[in-house]
Amino acid sequence: MAFSVSHVIGADLNNPVPVSFSTKIGATTYTVPNCGPLGMEVFGSDGKLYVLAQANASIPASTTVCTVNATTFLVTGSGGSYTSPATALVSGDVAWFSKASV
Repeated sequence: MAFSVSHVIGADLNNPVPVSFSTKIGATTYTVPNCGPLGMEVFGSDGKLYVLAQANASIPASTTVCTVNATTFLVTGSGGSYTSPATALVSGDVAWFSKASV
């Protein structure tokens, strides 16, 4: 099980992140995870780069072809180079998605 070796201490890179609150700006609702903003990156003890992002649909556990949108940090379960955690995600879940850092 990987853990953060970056500036973020105590991040659980292996499970979904509980959302601590939501805020609405205009017609858009934003969810803010309790460990940091979407798009935050850390390096894991397994040598991978992890990005905090939000599932845009249901994503099976350990999906190896996830795409993370670089603007919204919403994730889809196809066509990309990120891997989802070993826990199935539903739309709206926030989690750490990993990829090779080299």
